[in-house]
Amino acid sequence: MKWLSIAIVGLVVILVASQFWTHGTSGRKLNNVTPVSVVNQINVSLNKPKADSDAVNIPTTDTALLPVKTVPYKSYYRNKVIVLMYHEVTPEQIDSGTVLSSKFKRQLALMKAYGFKYITMKQYTDFILKGTPVPDNAVLMTFDDGYESFYQYAYPILKENNIPATMFLIANTVSNPKHPGIPKVSWEQIADMHKNGIDFYNHTFDSHVIVPVNASHSVKRPTLQGPIYLDQLKRKETIDEFKARVKKDLSQAQTLIKEKLGNDMDVLAFPYGSFSKTTLDVCKELGIQITFTVKPGINKKGQLNGFRVNAGGDKNNPDALIQLMKNGVPEPKVKKTRSPFDLMNEGPVGTFLKILPKQPDRYQKHEHPSGKDDIVIRLKGKSDSFERKNGADAA
Repeated sequence: MKWLSIAIVGLVVILVASQFWTHGTSGRKLNNVTPVSVVNQINVSLNKPKADSDAVNIPTTDTALLPVKTVPYKSYYRNKVIVLMYHEVTPEQIDSGTVLSSKFKRQLALMKAYGFKYITMKQYTDFILKGTPVPDNAVLMTFDDGYESFYQYAYPILKENNIPATMFLIANTVSNPKHPGIPKVSWEQIADMHKNGIDFYNHTFDSHVIVPVNASHSVKRPTLQGPIYLDQLKRKETIDEFKARVKKDLSQAQTLIKEKLGNDMDVLAFPYGSFSKTTLDVCKELGIQITFTVKPGINKKGQLNGFRVNAGGDKNNPDALIQLMKNGVPEPKVKKTRSPFDLMNEGPVGTFLKILPKQPDRYQKHEHPSGKDDIVIRLKGKSDSFERKNGADAA
């Protein structure tokens, strides 16, 4: 009888847990190594169900053609800067990483209507480093990877609206049609844009890749995050080797971009938003004071490693983005585990990691870009991969 009671209780727990698992929160956490397939969401708070207290309750229907009316000026935030991040702006939806030109235009129209003010990278760096005042509702526009489509579609829109912006270049891909991946801009195109309000800074020389960190290649991570596995030497890099590699790559990009454009300051956006303390140390040695992640948030004076809000991607809703900006881009809330049932909201992997003891022979621990430890899963030779499905560049 005792065992029958235990079995019944167990069955009830399983049934309730399955309901939590199936119908629990769909909110997803963004981190600094999130791939474009996930980062393409504007912000984690935009994708939570309406029951969540920090959800943006705006329809997700296409509003690109709706009229935009100017509203009375209001200061939504002061002494802060929202940095928006884009990858590609195209007339048609190419993949999940692109935002439609129509949506991009509506974003700009709404920002103008609601009194957001665009600033340059120079204004941003002076604000972060020196506290030099910026306008209320300040916005910095940034674009990653240097896609040729930027010159074709985004740049004309920015130029028409007299909006300054920054493009982060993978230096070795510029004017290099033989480089694999989506076609990139040329130095001639860059020179044209540079004369008309577009700045260009470092997105590495050629380190925008995902690399193995073990002999079997079952675990991979962004190359700026830590030591990688050296197939020829059949071992992992030492910290000194990792540091030297990163320093060489970043300095190559710095030198080339300065030669071409005459930049008088150094700024870097980390590919995939991924970095480590060692990476930051290298940046400091090279005089790179301002860096950017892909973690959402709003930037205050002294925020050297800046937050960015992903404003691109196929899931973008211009009206929801503006609502988020008006709210000052609150950081995603992390729900605390209060009971065993709360574990169900973590999903199968999250639950598995929380309820079972660590097993060093099956897990490898590495430093998370945010400074926290992250777990790379290695079950039956499978692992998290940060690559886009179509093999294109990301973040």
